[in-house]
Amino acid sequence: MKRLSIVKQPALSVINDHLIDYPTPSNLNYMWSFGSLAGLSLMLQIATGIFLAMHYTPHVDLAFLSVEHIMRDVEGGWLLRYMHANGASMFFIVVYLHIFRNLYYGSYSSPRELVWCVGVVILLLMILTAFIGYVLPWGFMFGPKWLYRFILYSLFL
Repeated sequence: MKRLSIVKQPALSVINDHLIDYPTPSNLNYMWSFGSLAGLSLMLQIATGIFLAMHYTPHVDLAFLSVEHIMRDVEGGWLLRYMHANGASMFFIVVYLHIFRNLYYGSYSSPRELVWCVGVVILLLMILTAFIGYVLPWGFMFGPKWLYRFILYSLFL
């Protein structure tokens, strides 16, 4: 009777090929994990952002009150808001570390120029999205509101 290995099964062989027998470079170190950490940070931002959006009111007169409602009345709302705020900082720190690792290893050179250009476009979209997320609670803005609108509109022009 021929013994069948569980690893040879079609569904499990895909998992085995991508998690266990995956070829890795010889210079693998902790710096290679920054891209995955950026992805995890992005998932944290998306999840907390969705839950915060369930209670946020995007109106000039009600934005501050809705943020206050999230902080005081929503169960765990303060934790969600602080996770979202600090997660944004963590996201950018990890992304910048990822960029510096790519600069150190020369990942911008041939044959990866297109990957580098796509990464720069993603970085610019991240910065734009972070700025738009920052100006969402209009009631929290200090200083002249026309300045924030000018900066926001000049990004699109």
